[in-house]
Amino acid sequence: MFKNYLKIAWRNLTKNKQQTIINLLGLTMGTLSCLAILLYVFAQLGYDEHHDNADGLFRVETIIERDGQQPYESSTSSPPIAFALKEDFPEVQEATRVVLTDVFYSMLMRAADSEDSYYESRVYMADSTFFKVFDFKFLEGDKKTALDQPNSVVLSSSLADKLFGEKDVLNKAIIWGSGDGALTLTVKGVFDEKAQKSHLNPNYLVSMGTPGMGTFVQNFDNFATNNFVYSYVKLAPNVNASQLEDKLPGFIQVRASEDLKSAGMGNKILELQKVKDIHLYSEGRNNQLDKVSDITFLYFLLSLAFFIQLVACVNFINLSTARASKRAREIGVRKVVGAGKNSLMGQFLGESVLLSLFAMFISIPIVILLLPLINDLTQESLTYLHLYQWQIIVLLLTIGVVTGLAAGIYPAIILSSIKPVRALKSAAILPSGSGNFRKALVVFQFVVSIGLVATVIIISQQFKFAQTKDLGYKKDNLIALRIGTEDASSKFESLKSSFLNIPGVTSVASGNYAPSEMILADNGFYLPGGNSENRTVVKRNGVSDGYFKTMGIPLVKGRDFTAADTVDQIIVNEATLKAFDIKLENALSSTLIQGTDEETFEMRIIGVVADYHFASLREEIQPLFLHKETEPNWLFLKTNTDNYASLIAGMEDQWKSTVSNVPFDYRFVDKEVERLYDEEKRLGLISVAFTFLAIFISCLGLFGLISYVTEQKKKEIGIRKVLGASVHSVVQMLTKDFVKLVLVAFLIASPIAYLLMSKWLQGFTYRIEIEWWVFVLSGGFALVITLLTVGMQSLRSAVANPVKSLRTE
Repeated sequence: MFKNYLKIAWRNLTKNKQQTIINLLGLTMGTLSCLAILLYVFAQLGYDEHHDNADGLFRVETIIERDGQQPYESSTSSPPIAFALKEDFPEVQEATRVVLTDVFYSMLMRAADSEDSYYESRVYMADSTFFKVFDFKFLEGDKKTALDQPNSVVLSSSLADKLFGEKDVLNKAIIWGSGDGALTLTVKGVFDEKAQKSHLNPNYLVSMGTPGMGTFVQNFDNFATNNFVYSYVKLAPNVNASQLEDKLPGFIQVRASEDLKSAGMGNKILELQKVKDIHLYSEGRNNQLDKVSDITFLYFLLSLAFFIQLVACVNFINLSTARASKRAREIGVRKVVGAGKNSLMGQFLGESVLLSLFAMFISIPIVILLLPLINDLTQESLTYLHLYQWQIIVLLLTIGVVTGLAAGIYPAIILSSIKPVRALKSAAILPSGSGNFRKALVVFQFVVSIGLVATVIIISQQFKFAQTKDLGYKKDNLIALRIGTEDASSKFESLKSSFLNIPGVTSVASGNYAPSEMILADNGFYLPGGNSENRTVVKRNGVSDGYFKTMGIPLVKGRDFTAADTVDQIIVNEATLKAFDIKLENALSSTLIQGTDEETFEMRIIGVVADYHFASLREEIQPLFLHKETEPNWLFLKTNTDNYASLIAGMEDQWKSTVSNVPFDYRFVDKEVERLYDEEKRLGLISVAFTFLAIFISCLGLFGLISYVTEQKKKEIGIRKVLGASVHSVVQMLTKDFVKLVLVAFLIASPIAYLLMSKWLQGFTYRIEIEWWVFVLSGGFALVITLLTVGMQSLRSAVANPVKSLRTE
């Protein structure tokens, strides 16, 4: 019986080739989209689930509340908090801290027996308890003791290979830093960074007891300030994290109230975030360690996959029900000879499931071939091995079967319900409401298409806005060159002079932070005569004279730095004046006080610059002051040339002749700023790709449907033409119903897309306004696509010779 069903299914599929190809192509495109999206989504899941007692691992995060200001939410906390929690609460089994040193200084590193130095990112200083909290697969060394001693380092396997080029690297020496401040580190372990997925994603870890930043963190005992440490706690089994979190306000009151008062800070709140949730649920939290994703983005992608697959199912339903009359006689004959309704439903469902599973198998090699393109779109490193995850296999089979059942259930019910007498007499065989149902399905396709087109336009507009918005400085033709070492920093003036002699370089300056870099440095200030306990935090950046000219930042009051200026002379942005309620005309006679009542420092304002975006457009411009810096971290070169290859080569020659054993590390500022919006760019590209897939599938369905409609009406068209109807009137007759459906879909899709995209845009402090023409354009695009798809097929029928369609009568 089953074999017979398969034979009949196969014969019917091969007999109706056009319908089969359209359905197969649509289902394949839908399944391909689902598979590609599932691969990406699964790559974003499972972060930090491999740790022992992963459900009991939490990051201690900070919310700082100040009067009249937005609460500042950070993934970091003050240095002493983690171990104080362990000391005060028996619920805390272990604690550890990490410091991302990339933010504070760039450290050169090299193997002790090599002259090749490197800048390496994702460098952490970590407590000796780090590997008691987090599990990493060690290839060499003992993770229990790897970070116990000062000057110890644990390397990722890729970095170990880069530095030493061999497997056995335990107890080998590494030179960390340069000049008099260089340290010799001993390799105490190597871990496999590819074994598990973690939000930490370290490249190498240095023991916290190592002199410098590590010992500063260990000795710092203020619970209010210096919130730059990533603190983690491991709770004892069966501890309720919410109950522990309820105790944290009391902890802050006891431990930090005096420090908060002395620092002039408002309320400080501690929260516990489950480590497993960091990668997907960190929206709104500043100062993330590494690139994180967003669960909302994954929901969007899964919804996109669902609707694309649904559009493919709609095509199948439309074409199957529209062509029901083609199988009427077959059904009538089978019912006459004893076939029951259930057996017929099984037959038709089997055909749709067979087609869906066939589409599933076709989609797999296509996805493998498209993996390079998918990786470009998603910025991931997916391989064909990701297809072998049992979850992917189960989901793919489920999609194949469910899609086949969903696409085939309605046609199966309709076809199996046909009365044999009506079928054999060639009477009307479909229920009266089936035509309206098909129209509703076509409207649904248009709603999805119009909504996706509007979404793509709005996302593209926001991304373009972020790229083209005036940031307050000129990012184009600006090169940032990492200085990195004290030796290079001390030669700034020599480097500046040599770079200015290179054709194409118009100005040179320096600073501690490059544009797009996260600025963690800040100071608390208050006005003379004010309350030192109610200070305002102002971000800090050290720069050289000529910085504002090079960066293209306009001075709205006062002057630039000169060689004679000292560190107590500062230039502030307009946001700082607003924060302290200082009028612009009074700015140059104003001072800000830093410190406590026992020891204060008076900072004199000598200039005011226009507000500029030194962070992402997702964040509001914060108060900032700039001071004179003699040992900067970055050189900035303003250029004017069409030959960047020659300019970069000249820069590298000058660099190597002035600074020895320091890599020539440069970047174009506009590209670095663009990276701040990688998520939006990725979202835009993915949306565009899958929107075109959805539209293509819809067009396939329209093509198949209008082909059937014109075939059904070919005799009517022939009679109309014989009676004098024009080609235009025939085309109009065939297309007008579809145009009406587009208009209905437009009225449904526009408000839905508006509401969804308005909510998405709320995540940006600086954003576009959604304009009415976006939806008109989306509806117009759908209308044009419809007219092209339907009109071309209609035109073929309209210009056909009527004799051919009537001669059989």
